[in-house]
Formats: sequence, structure tokens, C-alpha cells
Amino acid sequence: MSARRVSGLVAMVLMLFALALAGAPAAAQSGDDASRAEARKIGYAGVEAYQAGDYATARDRLEAAYQLLKVPSLGLWSARALAKLGKLVEADARYLEVIKLPTSVGDEAIQEQARRDASSERGALARRIPSVLVRVEGAPLGEVAVTVDDEALVGAAPGESHLVNPGRHRIEGIRGSARVRTEVTVAEGEQKEAMLRFVPAGADVAAGSGADAGLRAQPGAGVSTGGGPMHTVGWVALGAGGAGLAVGVVSAFVVRSKKNHLDGVGCGDGGQMCPASEAGNVDSYNSWRPVPTISLVAGAVLAGAGAYLLLTTPARSDSGGGAGTASRSRSATFANVRLSLVPGGTLLSGEF
Repeated sequence: MSARRVSGLVAMVLMLFALALAGAPAAAQSGDDASRAEARKIGYAGVEAYQAGDYATARDRLEAAYQLLKVPSLGLWSARALAKLGKLVEADARYLEVIKLPTSVGDEAIQEQARRDASSERGALARRIPSVLVRVEGAPLGEVAVTVDDEALVGAAPGESHLVNPGRHRIEGIRGSARVRTEVTVAEGEQKEAMLRFVPAGADVAAGSGADAGLRAQPGAGVSTGGGPMHTVGWVALGAGGAGLAVGVVSAFVVRSKKNHLDGVGCGDGGQMCPASEAGNVDSYNSWRPVPTISLVAGAVLAGAGAYLLLTTPARSDSGGGAGTASRSRSATFANVRLSLVPGGTLLSGEF
């Protein structure tokens, strides 16, 4: 849009304000010419700020002008500024107020047109206003006081949709000393649910009392159950590493025993000086000799990797199961891991 066209639009709007306000009777709203002149001056500044894209200033000035002289033309521009700032609920209320205003103040034709514009724009705005459906679980609705962003729920009860502005909102429910809160983020035109969960009377509640007890003990609160798949891998690796270290120690004794036997029958230099009858023992010794080193190295690596995963993986939250379930899961994992000792090496098998 060219600067000349914008300037012409502003001039036309200001002229309409002059026509609408100049004919207001002295008894209307403020009751004197000074108040009408002040409202006209502030209203001009508000419309100019709106056309310049400074909607915050436009909102403030048009609100001040509208409070001085409540006519549809000023209310219409005030609602438009509120909508531009994302205050859709407040804009809807202002549009409705404009629609209900009389047109006997100022130029009736201009004021009637402002009312019609307000009705049309309000219909389009309604499709943009998001809503939140507040539900309560674990307590009778009549016993819960609900607030949205620290303001009492107005215009809708729990179980009914509540109109909100786009953005993030804090929903809180208070029942006696129990306080439950949640947050929800909505975009334009979006509908979401917010669930407030209270602990039913007589339920086994976590230690604590007062306002925070209801929040800590609400159903669905997270319980650490071991951190998910990476924690399981960590425990498997740690168990396998421990088993590898054990095999390394045992196999070292086996190798030492075989070597002592061969030394006792006069073998030396890897069995090259042994009698032919000891050929089988020499082969067995040579097969077992690398097992301790392999087992100890592999065991140390696996144990270290498992410990690292367990120490660095965050605990996972889950809604049920608890520590007992986690312990059972870990025991089951170890039961399915098998480390077998075979000539020439080790064999790790199992179900993961």
C-alpha cells in the first residue's frame, strides 16, 4: 500500500471520527464539550498508531478515548487493536459491547455502520478464539474451585469449554487443602483439554501434607522405573562384564594347572620337548592359554560400558509399576544372559 493511500485512509478515518463525535449532544456520556474534545483528540492518536502498526499504543489510546465517550465508532477501533495484540477474548467482549451501544450519540448513520462492522468482525473473530475444556478427576465438581491464570473460571464451569487467548495458560484446582495444577498451550482456533487429577479420599498418599500434598499424590505422577532401553542395556553390559571377569579368573587357574602338569612331565618351550603321549594335553593348554586374557579384557570393557550407561542415562518416568517392577525386570534380564566358556574363547548369548 502506497504512502499516499495510507495517508488518505487515515484522513478519511479521522474525518469520520470528527463527524461522529462533533454532533454528540452535550448531555451524552461525559456531559460537556471538553470531554468530547479530549476523546476526539485521543481517538485520532489511537487510529494513527493503529494504521502505523503500533497496536499497543493504539490499544491504550483508543481505550482511554472509549472510556471518555462510549460510542460505537471508538469501541470498534478499540476492539480491532485488542485483536491485533492477540487479546481475542477481550476483543470479542468489546465487539459485543459495541453492538449493544445506542446510536443516538453523534452521527447515527456512522455509528450504526460501526455497529454493523462490529457484528461482522465479531463473527470472523469467533473462529479464531481457542478454548480449554477443564475436567476434574478424583473429586466432585462442586467441591473444586478452578482458576485459569489465577483468575476464577468465569462463563464456564469444569466440564465446559472456556474461551482463552492463544498462548500458554496455567489451570489450577483447589479442594480444601489439596491443590492441583497443570499447564496447556493453545493456538488460534484450537480446542484442548486440561485434566485436574485429585487423589480420592482414603488413597495411599505419598508423605506430605498441606497445599502441595494433592499435587504430589495425583494419579499419573512419574515414578522412576529404570530409564528405559538404555538402562536395560547398561545392566546387561554390567552383568556380562562381571561374568567375563569371573571367567577370566577361573580360566587363569585352569591354564596354570595345565602348565604345572606339563612342567611336571618335563615339557618346555610350548610343548616342543614333551613326550608324544602328552600331545593332547599340549593342544588343550595352547587352546586355553588366551582365554584368561580375552575374558578379563572383554569383562572390563563390558563392565565399564554398563556402569557408564547406568550413571549417565536419566531415569524414565512411568505411571505405574514402581521400583518393585523395575527390580523384577532387571532380574529377568540377567536370567536371560548366558556366558559360556569354550576352548579358545567365550560365548555370550541370551535374549535382550
